[in-house]
Amino acid sequence: MKQENALLLAVVAGVLTMATVGLLAYRLASQSGLPSGDSIPPALRAAPQPTAEQAQAEVDAIMALTLDDLDGHRQALAQWRGKVLVVNYWASWCKPCVEEMPALSRLQERYAAQGVQFVGIGIDEVDNMRRFVKATPVTYPLLVGAREASETPGLQVKALPYTVVIGRDGRFASSRLGRLDEEKLQPILDRLIAP
Repeated sequence: MKQENALLLAVVAGVLTMATVGLLAYRLASQSGLPSGDSIPPALRAAPQPTAEQAQAEVDAIMALTLDDLDGHRQALAQWRGKVLVVNYWASWCKPCVEEMPALSRLQERYAAQGVQFVGIGIDEVDNMRRFVKATPVTYPLLVGAREASETPGLQVKALPYTVVIGRDGRFASSRLGRLDEEKLQPILDRLIAP
């Protein structure tokens, strides 16, 4: 009889434990335990700025890239030397990437005459990128960098979207991990194009 009582007590305790865990999980999910994007401090949303040496090594690696465009033609990023270059790593499956592209297109149109060039490097399959561009045209070149981004020494694309801004002099100006909007990028461009 004692074994039956002990077994019954163990079963009841197990059921109560599972019910408690379920209730706690429900309360956590319903109270949205994760902070919203607006409540995350900007310092945690932005990529930590690299050292000057790391940043310049990254810029040098980017400028050494030669990648296919969506038509299969090889494009050297060095062709844009002497311009303010905004390199945006993205993918068609990346929601923040897709959300920021209209703003990047507007900025390309606004600043093109002042020597600013945007380039998108897709960490994606070329067919996905082609389908995306048919539905959502962009005003700047898109290059296919699926393999090269992870295999290029000095280049540290750890998440998407990731944007690097390079001055006319080929020096690192800024980088950002995460969505970048016009209000944050415009002052950087204004500073870099100033005489």
